[in-house]
Amino acid sequence: MRRKLTASAVFFSALFTLSVPVAAQPPAPGASEVVEVTATRLSRELYEMPAAVSVISAQDELRSQQALQLDEALRLVPGLYFQNRYNFAQNLRISARGFGARAPFGVRGLHLQMDGIPFTLPDGQSQVDAIDLDAVERLQVIRGPAAVQYGNGAGGVIDITSASGETLAGFAANLDVGSHDFYKVSARAGGANEHGSAHVSLMRLSYRGYRDQSEVDKRLLHAKFRWDADAARSLTLVASLLDLPTGQDPGGLTLAQVAAGRRHATPMAVQLNAGQQVEQQTAGLIWRDETVPHGHWSATAFASRRDFFQQLPFPGNSQIEYDRWFYGAGIELAQDLTAVGIPLRYSAGVDVHRQEDDRQRYLVSAQNVVTGQSADEMQKATSSGAFMQSDWLMTERLTLSGGARYDWLRMAIDDRLGASDVGSGQRRFEEFNGVLGFSFRWHETHQLYGNISTAYESPTFTEFANPWGAGFNPDLEAQQAMSRELGMRGQWRNLNYDVALFSTRVKDEIVPFEIAGRTFYENAGRTDRDGVEIGLMWQPDSRWQLRSAVTLAAYEFRDFGTVGGERVDGNRMPGLPRQQWVSQVRWQHGRWQLELDGLYTGAYYAENSNDTRIDAVWLVDARATVQLTKELALHAGVRNLTGRDYFGNVRINANSDRPLASRGYFEPGPDRTFWLGLRMQFGQ
Repeated sequence: MRRKLTASAVFFSALFTLSVPVAAQPPAPGASEVVEVTATRLSRELYEMPAAVSVISAQDELRSQQALQLDEALRLVPGLYFQNRYNFAQNLRISARGFGARAPFGVRGLHLQMDGIPFTLPDGQSQVDAIDLDAVERLQVIRGPAAVQYGNGAGGVIDITSASGETLAGFAANLDVGSHDFYKVSARAGGANEHGSAHVSLMRLSYRGYRDQSEVDKRLLHAKFRWDADAARSLTLVASLLDLPTGQDPGGLTLAQVAAGRRHATPMAVQLNAGQQVEQQTAGLIWRDETVPHGHWSATAFASRRDFFQQLPFPGNSQIEYDRWFYGAGIELAQDLTAVGIPLRYSAGVDVHRQEDDRQRYLVSAQNVVTGQSADEMQKATSSGAFMQSDWLMTERLTLSGGARYDWLRMAIDDRLGASDVGSGQRRFEEFNGVLGFSFRWHETHQLYGNISTAYESPTFTEFANPWGAGFNPDLEAQQAMSRELGMRGQWRNLNYDVALFSTRVKDEIVPFEIAGRTFYENAGRTDRDGVEIGLMWQPDSRWQLRSAVTLAAYEFRDFGTVGGERVDGNRMPGLPRQQWVSQVRWQHGRWQLELDGLYTGAYYAENSNDTRIDAVWLVDARATVQLTKELALHAGVRNLTGRDYFGNVRINANSDRPLASRGYFEPGPDRTFWLGLRMQFGQ
C-alpha cells in the first residue's frame, strides 16, 4: 500500500496524546428532566416530538467502554442494527429500520452530522471514521425517515454534538490497553469565559485485531471554538483531522475457511495487503443570531478534503484512489408566532452541497503488481434543497405538525480514460417529500404521537456502475419510501418507556449483487418493513438501573426478481434480523460502577435468495469502574464473556456469481477479549 506524507501525517507524527469523556451521574429515581431535541431542525421538548427520537448522553454510555465505534454509544437505541465493528477498512455498518442495510461498507440511507457539519455526501454516502468518540457529548437519533429535514438518503438521522469548553473546564486523559495489542491514548482540554469557549480532543489508536490482516493505526483531532459577539450572537468554528495510515482488510471467508481457522484472513487479502489509507481535514463555521423576534436564524458553511487509497482483498479491478472535496452552506430561520389565533412555531431553510471526487482505479495481479489503469474520472454531485416545517399548538396537549421539502440533485461523471464501469454522463433527480404528524401530551410525562412521511434515496456514484458495460446503469433508479409511525413515550414512577410501531413501504429498493468480486446494484420491485421498537429503563433506587431495547420487525421483498431471473417475492431482506434484544444491568454505589450487557441477535440471511442462514446468537459483555481518587478512575471490561463463536460482519450478497460453498460472506468476530483503562481528570 502506498503512503503519501501530507500535512495531517506530519502533524500527527509529532503528537503523542490522549482522553476520555467525563461520566454523567444517573438521575434520581422518579426524577423528570426537560430534554430538548434539535436534530429535527425545529427545536422541541422530547415530549412534544411527533416522531421516534432517542437522546443519548455519550459521557454516560461510554464511561467504561473502549470508545472504538458508534455502536458502543447507541446499542441501547431500539431500531438500530450494527455490523462490521472490527474491520476498520470497511468501517461500521449501521441500519435503522432497514435503511442502510445494503451497504457493503460504510453507511448508506442514513444522514450523519456532527455539530451541524454533515458527514453525508450529496450522493448519499456517509463515513464514520472521522468521529472522535472521546469528543462526543450528546447524540440524537431520529429512527424513521427525515427527508423533509435533510433530503437525500435520510432514512434516519444520527446527530452528534461534541463537547464544549463549558463541559470540561480543565484537562482529561485516558489510557487503555487490551487483548490483540489494543492500545488507545487520548486527551482533551477545555475552558470558557465571558467571550466564548474552547475544547480540543486528540486520540491515537493502535490495534492488531483478532484476525490476521486486521491491524489499524488511527489518529484524530477534534476542536470547537465559540466566540460570543454579544449575549444573542455567536460564531462557532469546528475543525477535525483524521489520519489513518493503516487500516487493513482481512476479507470475507467461506464456511470451509471459517472451519479451518476463524482468525485467518483470506489468502488474497494477505498477498495484496488489502486495506485502506485515509487522510481527511474538515472545517466549518456556524453563525447563530437570536436577535430575530421570537426566534433565531443561523448560517453554516463547511469544507472537507479526503485523500483515500484502498486495495480490495481480491486481484483484478481492485485498487482505488480518490481525492475528494466536499463543501457547502446552509441558512435557516426559526420563529414562534401566532396565526389565526393559534400559536405556531416553524423553521425554514436552504441547503447547497457539492461533492467532487477525482477518482482512479487500477488493475492488480495476484502477485500484487499493478498491470494497468481501469478508470480515471471526475465525479461531481451538486444538491440543493429548500424545506419548511411547522407545529400548530391546537391546545395545551395537542400539536399538529407538517412539513415539505424540494430537492434537486445532479450527478455527473467525466470519464477521462474512456474505460470505466460508469463512463461519462449525468443523472438528475427532482424530489418532493413531506410529513404530517401529531403529538398528544395527555399527561406531563406521557405522550402519544404519530406521523406519515415520504423519503427518497438516490444511488451513489459507486452504485451506478453498469454491470453490462460502460455508462450509468440505465435501469437503476432512486428508491422511494412511505413511512407510517405511531408511538408512545413517558415516565411512570421509576419506569421510562418508549414504544413505536412502524410500517414502511419502499418502491424500487436498491439492493446489491456481485459479479467477479465486484458489487453492483439493482432495484427491487417493492419491499415491506413492519415492526415494533420498545425501549425501557427502570431505576428502582439510586444503586440499580435496568435498561432494555427490543426490536421486532419483518423486512420482506415484494414483487422482486433478481438480475438472474430468480423470483424472491416473500423472501426476507438479507442482513437484517427479525429480533434484536439488548439489555443492561447497572449497579452503582460509592466509588464503584458495574455493568452487565446482553445482546441477542436473531437469525438472518446472507443473500436475497435466503439460501444461507446466519444463526441467532447471545453475546454478553461486562464492565467495571472504580473511582480511585477525585482525579483518577480505573475501568476494565470483557467482551464476549462466554466466548461464543459469532460473525462480526456478513458481506451481503457477496460473490453471488459463485456456488454457495465458495461465497466469502463471513467475518468472524473476536472471542473473549479484555481491556483495562486509566482515566484522569483535572479541573471542573
